[in-house]
Amino acid sequence: MKNMIMVVSALLAFGVFWVSARPANAGEPSVSVDYEYGDLKEVIVGLPYGMSPSLEAKWFADALKVLPDDEAEYARKTAGMLWTEMINPETGKSETQMLEEENQAFIAILESLGVKVYRPAEITVGFIKKHYGADVLLNGFSQDFPRDNMAVIGNNVIEFNLRTAIRKVDISGFRDILSEKCSDSTVKWFSMPHTELLEPARADTPFLEGGDVIVLGKTVFVGNTENPSVGSNEAGYKWLKNIVGDRYTVKRIRLVESVLHLDCVLSVPRSGLAIVCEKAFIDGLPEEIKDWDLIRVSLDDVKRLAVNGLPVDSQNYVLSYNLHNDNRFIQTELERRGIKVHRVFFGTHNGQGGSLRCATQPLKREVKTAKTHESQGK
Repeated sequence: MKNMIMVVSALLAFGVFWVSARPANAGEPSVSVDYEYGDLKEVIVGLPYGMSPSLEAKWFADALKVLPDDEAEYARKTAGMLWTEMINPETGKSETQMLEEENQAFIAILESLGVKVYRPAEITVGFIKKHYGADVLLNGFSQDFPRDNMAVIGNNVIEFNLRTAIRKVDISGFRDILSEKCSDSTVKWFSMPHTELLEPARADTPFLEGGDVIVLGKTVFVGNTENPSVGSNEAGYKWLKNIVGDRYTVKRIRLVESVLHLDCVLSVPRSGLAIVCEKAFIDGLPEEIKDWDLIRVSLDDVKRLAVNGLPVDSQNYVLSYNLHNDNRFIQTELERRGIKVHRVFFGTHNGQGGSLRCATQPLKREVKTAKTHESQGK
């Protein structure tokens, strides 16, 4: 049958979880992302459920280095608490309530722009105890940022082995969505080899996180922070290059220790335009973007997640703001270039260490015409 799925159980050593055959006459894949700025059609938005890591978690101290001092101190004070139990003294609301209010405002913008929104299944403490073991709760868990667990590159769905321990179990909430979307015979579904949940990360173990992966046509950037407890590493970059390197140019982008992910210091609202923090790039800006029209921001802006916005299409961009940074500079610069900016308060998410791009996992983006930087002859 034309749409029959071919399940392949071999190749586990290479991290292949599922591969489906693509017939020569197959239609458009149900999952596809070719450009970071392609027209967003379908997306997963995170949930407001989680638990802060314990102070006993071996990776916690290093991970706090990517947060501003006030947010790091708050993380210490709330260590080991469920988000439903973390009550804000000013609002009287729980962390979960405030996160979901921000999610709903964000979702309203996306749906008004014609984007179909999916939500993961809720993960509970009981689920983690049953399927992963009670000790794993030392790491906490976090469902607000679905970006990191996987990436879609072309019609490839690739699940990652995360170095950031608090996010390692999140992928369980994606199963129903991925099972549906990847039943399409045009989609290939991969998974990296996974490592122990409680042991410190080894340098030679491949780690990848979706916040580090930016797809620009046949070029894929992979950020590598110098921080040893979070983000992707060189071994992860090499793994991805081995998996898709015959079809894509995969480039490693080294980042300073204070930066969590590449999408904290680079955003691509449309072809030929980027929002960047140049000081975060150890080896300078990649050749592919260094001559683009650049909106430059500081490392202080990066700490407050100013760059982590979401392009919906080449004319619409969703931008977050919080009590520390109103992000008016980026808004003004984008509007000067003819892009409509949709603002959403995301302060609670920002306090968790992420923003709008982190809170989403695009399943389908379309580039209807050749509006790429290369085709424009720039």
